[in-house]
Amino acid sequence: MPTPISHAAVGYAIGTWAPHAVPPSARRVCLIAAACAALPDIDVLGFAPHRGITHSLAFALVAAVVAASALFPRVQTPGTRARIAVILGVALLSHSCLDALSTYSSGIAFLAPFSTQRFRFLWTPLGSASGLAGQLIQEALVLFLPAVILAWLGLKVRRVEPA
Repeated sequence: MPTPISHAAVGYAIGTWAPHAVPPSARRVCLIAAACAALPDIDVLGFAPHRGITHSLAFALVAAVVAASALFPRVQTPGTRARIAVILGVALLSHSCLDALSTYSSGIAFLAPFSTQRFRFLWTPLGSASGLAGQLIQEALVLFLPAVILAWLGLKVRRVEPA
């Protein structure tokens, strides 16, 4: 089962590969994308079934638009807020997709609230290792380290390209 740290690392990596012309700052977009990638697990607070509505496509769409509007209110350039919303939406959806790679739980409600059907990917490399230590090592190799490498490469490319 992916931890919030791995979800956030993947979200941050997604932010680093965003279009470079997106203001106000690349770091801010990356940090908010990281937070958005961990956001769907707020359902563990008990107001909704785990991996239900907060892991759905509908939630990702609404949350991305709300986050882009609320957290980037001063963005005036046409289309920029929409680009930021897409980045945040991809980060939000990454959470559900990563959870669908695990054998933990009965699957992800991608289509909630329109369907109660839960889905899991055919390839589920996460969750089969025995014990907590085995699962954390597995997650580090499959998710965290690749996300850190992709984020590093994204930042490196961002520094090389002209502004």
